[in-house]
Amino acid sequence: MANKYKVILLIVLTGVALILSSTIFALEFMLQKRKHLLKILKAKKESTRTGTSSSSSSNSSSKDGTNDQHSPNQSWSRTIKNSSPLSFSDRIQYMQHQVVNDRVLSADAHLALALSALPFEQNDNALYAQLYHSETLPVRGMEFVQEENQHEYEHEHDGDDNDDRAPRRKEHVQNTHGGHTATVLSQQEAIFHLEQSAQLGNPYAQNMLANILASGILPMEDPRLSYWTRGENGTTGTGMGRYAKKDWMVPSDFAEGGQQLARALVLWHMSAMGGNIEAAMALAYRHFISATSGEDPTMLVEEDDMGWVDGGRNGRRRNEEREEMSRPSRWNIQPRNKKRKEIKHSADGFAHYGVLGTCQTSLAYYEAAANGIMDELESGPLRGKVLPARDEHKLAEIHQRGASSKLAPYNKPDELEEAIKYFKIRANNVHNPDLGAAHKLANMYHYGLKGVKQDMKEALKYYEIAADLNSWEAAGQAGKFHLWGMGVDGKERDLKKALEYFRKGTPGGLNACKLRLQKKLFLKKQNVEDDLWESGEIIYNCDHPSVNGMGLLHLYGVPMMVATNLTRAIEYFELAKNMGNMDAYFNLAMMKLGWMNPFFGTSFDYAKGINLNGSPYKTSPTTRDYIDALDLLKKAESMGHIQAKHRLAMMYSHGLEHNGTIIVGKSCPKALTLNREIAMSGTTISKRLRAAYKQYTAGNYDASLRNYLAAAETGSVEAQVNAAFLLEQGHCLGMNRLDCMKASVRMWRAAARQGDEEASLRVGDFYYYGRLREDLVSDDVLNGLILRDIDFSTALFPWIRYVLYPEDVLPKARKYMIKIVKWALSKLGSGRRKATLEGQQEEEEDYDCSNPDHKNRPICLQKDNLARDKEKTRREHFQIAANYYKKAAADHGSARANFNLGFMHEWGLGLTQDFPLAKRFYDIAATSKDGEGELAVQIALFSMNVHEFLVKTTLALKKWYHNSRRSDQTSSIQDTHGVSFHDISATST
Repeated sequence: MANKYKVILLIVLTGVALILSSTIFALEFMLQKRKHLLKILKAKKESTRTGTSSSSSSNSSSKDGTNDQHSPNQSWSRTIKNSSPLSFSDRIQYMQHQVVNDRVLSADAHLALALSALPFEQNDNALYAQLYHSETLPVRGMEFVQEENQHEYEHEHDGDDNDDRAPRRKEHVQNTHGGHTATVLSQQEAIFHLEQSAQLGNPYAQNMLANILASGILPMEDPRLSYWTRGENGTTGTGMGRYAKKDWMVPSDFAEGGQQLARALVLWHMSAMGGNIEAAMALAYRHFISATSGEDPTMLVEEDDMGWVDGGRNGRRRNEEREEMSRPSRWNIQPRNKKRKEIKHSADGFAHYGVLGTCQTSLAYYEAAANGIMDELESGPLRGKVLPARDEHKLAEIHQRGASSKLAPYNKPDELEEAIKYFKIRANNVHNPDLGAAHKLANMYHYGLKGVKQDMKEALKYYEIAADLNSWEAAGQAGKFHLWGMGVDGKERDLKKALEYFRKGTPGGLNACKLRLQKKLFLKKQNVEDDLWESGEIIYNCDHPSVNGMGLLHLYGVPMMVATNLTRAIEYFELAKNMGNMDAYFNLAMMKLGWMNPFFGTSFDYAKGINLNGSPYKTSPTTRDYIDALDLLKKAESMGHIQAKHRLAMMYSHGLEHNGTIIVGKSCPKALTLNREIAMSGTTISKRLRAAYKQYTAGNYDASLRNYLAAAETGSVEAQVNAAFLLEQGHCLGMNRLDCMKASVRMWRAAARQGDEEASLRVGDFYYYGRLREDLVSDDVLNGLILRDIDFSTALFPWIRYVLYPEDVLPKARKYMIKIVKWALSKLGSGRRKATLEGQQEEEEDYDCSNPDHKNRPICLQKDNLARDKEKTRREHFQIAANYYKKAAADHGSARANFNLGFMHEWGLGLTQDFPLAKRFYDIAATSKDGEGELAVQIALFSMNVHEFLVKTTLALKKWYHNSRRSDQTSSIQDTHGVSFHDISATST
């Protein structure tokens, strides 16, 4: 019994000891944190006191006319109590003050502190302005009054619809209220606050941190001054500080990253769950790449192909669902193929980007992103009726071809500001406004053409000018703007104006427009090119947006002007559809599904409430209505209607069944394709790409690169190509040369995986020229000559380098002369050599490593191992380069790729030396469409003929030499033994 009590007592004492030790450990941890924060306060004490004194003195002056100075604590409490306006620097200092005093900040407050010091992208600039201009500062329990126009702003034209302005992002912000410069957080502390914001659940901070971890590129002006010290002190065991400096890596592929990538994936998922569109797109892109990693990249791996993962009940349930979805229908809907070939993931780990994705997992993220983007479009100034302007410039192509006329249309330079001013002068001429200039300006602002800012208000202004000059097309667009409230405030929306403009675009009304269309179709059938009617009249169609708009007005009704008439609305929609209007297809489809239509039949009289054939009206869509709606949505989607695309995506994602008949079967690949197109065409990516190109043309390369890097993580090919190009050009954001090359090839690889021709060529060039070999790219061996070797390695005409830098010829000549002299001396076997092995120097006797007696000496073994490793790496890099060249040649018919393959076959670099095959690749390169490779191929063929002759001559001489030596050896043996080989064989026989 006593032993029992002893055991119980021992357990109780052990528990108490554990509780006490844990409490002591927690107290020590809090003290260490407090000491560290006090150091921060001490370092900024002077600036804080100055800023506080200025703020309090100003507040005192405004209240009682005195200029008394208070202590920092008194100043802050007085400021809060009086709810006096605070400048930006005062807000930042207050939040620092709360950190020092162990006050709990919200996630938004931590993010605001982080963005105040870190270089961030254009979209982040808008968020920063939103955080600053919020009515309450995001600090728990504390409220502030916003102060207008209290600090300087720096606004740059970014080509998007966001006009918010944010404080300057520098090491300090000018506080005009206090008349002094206040120092903002250091970048090391800013990263700490970014991590804290992410841990507290801020989706935006989580996405930013995930991008940092996945790319390995820190958002700091000097990444060497990173946040390692906090991790070493143990204050943040879960943040970036927990990575030792040696463990932090810049990956060379999207599949690399280890723990960094694993944590990035978790953060992206948490951010996507919080509604961040970019995070959802980043994960969707990675799952999509993994799902297309099979033998056929056009086929997606689906969950049905992974039934072995679940097995048992889940596997059987999926088989039952598959049989259910494959039931035939009386409407001849294509059933699912039971004999679908099973698709397997690639066994290569680099094909998965850190996740094992399927069509369904990728669809889940893309669908979330597409839904968010549609919410933004339909509630934003575009109203879902026009796509955001997208920039598709590819900097590498522009850099190669300059202002050449061979540039693709999407690579043409943006419209000059002087040209825009000229068009505005012509269009705004009071006495004689120019219709063409007004219509051109309206189109530019409407669709964001040629780099012009997409501005609905300006577009409406010039559409109205053109409409007043009797332009039917402009009248239709102006009416559409007024109908949907595009470019106008809610109070300015005027359906009467919309009706006025639509009537201009439909002269004569519905019947006249029908007659015009019939005449137009008749003339087209008769192959009449000038559209002249028998009476000599030129037949013009009515404006189809105006026709569709009249249908909408009859659907909605305009008080005292247009009565609601669904029959007439459908007639207008049918006419606009026959004229090729995609909005009319969508409107008819939505009416089939019940939109704005209490009578779901296909033909009815709204006044009588019965169908025209006398039968009662229907109370729900029929199966025929669903199928007709599906066909109409498909047609609208093929014409580029984004709302139709979204409705179709939902149908394919969830399926559609009516009265036991499957109208639309579930199709993950189709739903994924549509949702992916919506996500990639949304405002999230378009704003980043347009802002990045504007920054590039303005010479702000670092800011441009950061925008491209952020968009590249979401799978944008343009962003990946442009980010790779800027990194390759040496804009390394503080990274060393090797890390910069790794970051560049990471982007090139990702773009090549998505089928970009230039990316495949660039990755091949990276490996062909050894630009990822540490012995060639490390900072210790780089000099001006090697840098020019790297810079000119991918130039269109590398030999031009020796014209621009003739001094580079002498080092090359000297290098080869030294090699020849060393080779000659090694053959003579003279001189004494000194070798260094593992930091110790030792003198060796005269020896030659080619001598068999010296092969086992340490210096020879070391040289032999180094040479073997270099040769192995060189051979592997040549093989990788050849694979990428083959991809570019097979997928795109690239002349450069075929030329490179021919050269590699000619010299046996990573490929078998084969002169006929080399000639074949050279000939293919010469037959390219642009004809640029013809001269280079002629020179290469001539040199190859000389090369082939020399090789054959050398082989013939070697064969003759070996045969002569063999003959001499045979003769000497015969003379020595007095017997010939013939006699020896006869005897043995």
